[in-house]
Amino acid sequence: MTIAVVVALSLAGFPRSGQAQTSQPAVQIGIRELQANDFAAAERTFSRLVQADPSAQNYGYLAMAEASSGKLQRAIADFQKSIQLGNNTPGAYYNLGLAYDQDRQPEPAIQEFRKAVGMDPSYMPARYALGIVLLNTGRAAEASQIFAEARKQDPRDPRLWAGLANAQFESGHSSQAIQTAQNAVQAIPDNPRLAVTLATLCLHHHQIQAARDLLEDANELMPQNAEVRILLARASLAAGEPVEALAVLRGLTVTGEEASEKLELAGEAQAMTGNLAAAQEDLASAVSDSPGNAQYLITDAWIQQLRGQYNKAIKMLAQAQARDPEAPVIPYRMAVSYYFLNQYGQAEQSCRQALRLNPRYGSAYLLLGTVEVKQKDFSGALTDLERAVSTDPGEAIFHRELGEAMFQAGKPAGAGKELDAALRLNPKDAESYYWQAKLLASEGAKQRAIAELNTSIELKPGYTEAYQELAQLYKETGQPDQAAKALAAARKQTTAPASASGEGLLRSSPDAAP
Repeated sequence: MTIAVVVALSLAGFPRSGQAQTSQPAVQIGIRELQANDFAAAERTFSRLVQADPSAQNYGYLAMAEASSGKLQRAIADFQKSIQLGNNTPGAYYNLGLAYDQDRQPEPAIQEFRKAVGMDPSYMPARYALGIVLLNTGRAAEASQIFAEARKQDPRDPRLWAGLANAQFESGHSSQAIQTAQNAVQAIPDNPRLAVTLATLCLHHHQIQAARDLLEDANELMPQNAEVRILLARASLAAGEPVEALAVLRGLTVTGEEASEKLELAGEAQAMTGNLAAAQEDLASAVSDSPGNAQYLITDAWIQQLRGQYNKAIKMLAQAQARDPEAPVIPYRMAVSYYFLNQYGQAEQSCRQALRLNPRYGSAYLLLGTVEVKQKDFSGALTDLERAVSTDPGEAIFHRELGEAMFQAGKPAGAGKELDAALRLNPKDAESYYWQAKLLASEGAKQRAIAELNTSIELKPGYTEAYQELAQLYKETGQPDQAAKALAAARKQTTAPASASGEGLLRSSPDAAP
């Protein structure tokens, strides 16, 4: 995720040309037109000046007007002409670099920014722009070095802290990025906007607790700021804390798009607490208020899935896809509906569409592997579930589902390793204990398996499959009374048994795309 960047052409750095004093008012008029964003007028003014006096200064200002108007090829040529005529300044190379970057020529842009930094290492606009272009071209390690050096020179510039954290995240150094974020708010404690930017980065990179800490700090500084409270509610939902999210949103007065976003978040929180009627009401209002917003339709479709309305969800997702055809979460959510409709071929097709849009979409690999397990394609399932784990080794459900697939594929050693990993990451995961019990029972350790199943039921009292497995093990170990109790408990469950993977897929956050 590239942080929002606002870089501007530099008005500084143009040498005076020795032109006649009478032409100076025209230069000032052109500069005022640039500053007023009247670029067409500025272009006309400096075109006349270049004809009268083809100086480095006039070519430079003309190029700025052209670049600001989107005439990038002409701007590049005129910036180069300005430099050739003597405008050998960091600002000139910086402006030329920006023109190349806006023209989607990153390598020449990098070269020009490096020239500017080489001439003046303290010229921060060029350092910052260089870091951003390196980051955008996948050279996050180089960008980290650029931002780190620049931050040492100017530790009060919030853009440099945010750029460094972003580059560290993109380099795969999440712990360093979180430390940078913490250091940033300590170095600039009076800038809640920096905390919000850093929290947004943390959310994007699934560092939920770090995001919540930053947003709580920002909320203390700006308690009435709607953006901060909405982001904090979103972080609370990502952390699985819907009650906290509702508390953050309570009493928040907003209008326009923020009002729709509040409704969407409240609806998601209500759904996570099981209040589907209230959730549906909130989402219907959000969709009505902002019919063009694909995300609200996605969340509404997720609530329909929780209600078992899978076909209705598919129709909503088709509407969302018409608005945002590049969002991988939409075909993924369609695949979830197809999975619960037992339409595995269409589920697989939708998963692959999601992965074409985002090859590192771990949840799509998870669902694809789950579908392949259903179809007894264990080779394909293991491959895709291993890919899910590789996208996020810290996600417990990925390890759990890989462990289940390995168990069913007859690979007990691998299954045990993955289930152990799942429980280290989430010691309260009832489904992992269930599959541990299945594995132990298959190895003859039936008493240990019984203990694991009882733990699973303690964590999830309505777990029908666990009761059924427990009854069988009690019967096999000569405990008929206990077996009867377990079977009776299984019959009391009013909901149909749900597989571990199915329930996790259904209840996962509606926008759980990386």
